[in-house]
Amino acid sequence: MSVLEDTKQAHWGLSAFFFGVLALIAAVLLMSGFMMPEPEQSIGTTIGEIARDIRNAALGNPTEAAQTDASSRFDVQALLSVVTPVLAGIATVLGGISMYRREHASLSKMAIAFGLSAIVMQYIFWLAVLVCGVFLLATIVSNMDGILGG
Repeated sequence: MSVLEDTKQAHWGLSAFFFGVLALIAAVLLMSGFMMPEPEQSIGTTIGEIARDIRNAALGNPTEAAQTDASSRFDVQALLSVVTPVLAGIATVLGGISMYRREHASLSKMAIAFGLSAIVMQYIFWLAVLVCGVFLLATIVSNMDGILGG
């Protein structure tokens, strides 16, 4: 007769842990831009084109419509931005199921922590991109007299 209790194997917790790790890796890859293609033009050229478009819109000059490149290329960034919260949500739910089934708590807690940190990491990244975009537009608008040639 054994004095120790029989412990359940952590099937749900282990799968939740792997989903959490995958979500965290996907979030890091998304933020690092590791899989992004090389830009076709410099950032200064892009900012200049934005300023030119604002100037033309302010002066009322009709210009040709912006041509979008509707290529059927596989976009890894879009895929990662969708897959990351899905994997994080799966990790969090499976971690909760593991805790409900009273499996080993360490794997469950780590899985939930990895899933939530991937979601928070992606949220903070997009918040930082939004703030930087607002600063860029505010700078362009504050320098509008130089852009308009006045």
